[in-house]
Amino acid sequence: MTLRSRNDLIDDLIYLRKGPGLTLDRLKNAPAVIDYCGGPDVPLSTVRERLITAVNSLGGHRGGPALRAVYGVDGPPAGDTEDRRRAFAGSVGRKPNTVRGWENDAIEELAVVLLTSYYAGSETPKGMVIPHGGFLIEHLHVVTVIRDRKFFESHQTRTLLSLVDGAAGFRYGSYSPTEIFALSGGSAGVPEQHEGGTMHTIRFPKELSRGQAHTFSFRERIPAGAPDGATGPEAGFAGQTFESPTLSYTNEVCFLGDVPPTVWTYDKLSRIERPGTPTTSRGLNVGERAVFRVTFSELYGGLCSGIGWRWRNALNRPDR
Repeated sequence: MTLRSRNDLIDDLIYLRKGPGLTLDRLKNAPAVIDYCGGPDVPLSTVRERLITAVNSLGGHRGGPALRAVYGVDGPPAGDTEDRRRAFAGSVGRKPNTVRGWENDAIEELAVVLLTSYYAGSETPKGMVIPHGGFLIEHLHVVTVIRDRKFFESHQTRTLLSLVDGAAGFRYGSYSPTEIFALSGGSAGVPEQHEGGTMHTIRFPKELSRGQAHTFSFRERIPAGAPDGATGPEAGFAGQTFESPTLSYTNEVCFLGDVPPTVWTYDKLSRIERPGTPTTSRGLNVGERAVFRVTFSELYGGLCSGIGWRWRNALNRPDR
């Protein structure tokens, strides 16, 4: 199942406070909320209970009680949205417009809670996303250019969501010596060279608050005179390792010159297993013969996903 975006989720959460509030009939028309509370195969009553539990998890957030009131979760919803909002505003001695602002802030926080499954009533599927490093990556798009059977450069764009207040930057690692350039949406620190590869630090223009999204992009290449990181003359792969949970990852590989006869995808393998064994190119969208594209969903836990290839048709040959 491909989950809908954060914006879709926020739109649904706003929709559910309108009219009679959080009723089962209205919940039917909130597909993003259904996705993040168990999916379409889960009874709507269960989805509603999970959503209420997530609302309750807002704890000390001042918009939490306001959201409960406007959703009408403490009993049969009375009147319409404005009636419930006015009643709550009167109980706390504030104006309805002020309470509406609290609700909006609480909905932004509730979306983060649902995205990360960090609340008591959340389901625990096999692929549960475990936040790492303070970020949830909404989308990662990488284009890798292979020229004459060797890595030439990659183009990467990330849209991430901060799970903490005060996030100042993002750490990105490569298993070979690399340098980044053409950076947009941040500034680069001095790369750290380690035995296992290179760590890059990208500083944001300003610190991110919890729930704030930010997009940055860069190009990456191997510095002149450094080893090219090729995996050998007969095989190769282009992919990512996901320490930070990622909702969507689009991977494109562009071959300049020779095109391998065998291309396949691998998903959620350990670093030792990657890129797996040649299976099939099914699932790859081939716009031109030299360009291969695939989109993965729900990546986490330091596992690896990407595209692998062989320069010879050797389906039964074991990986090295």
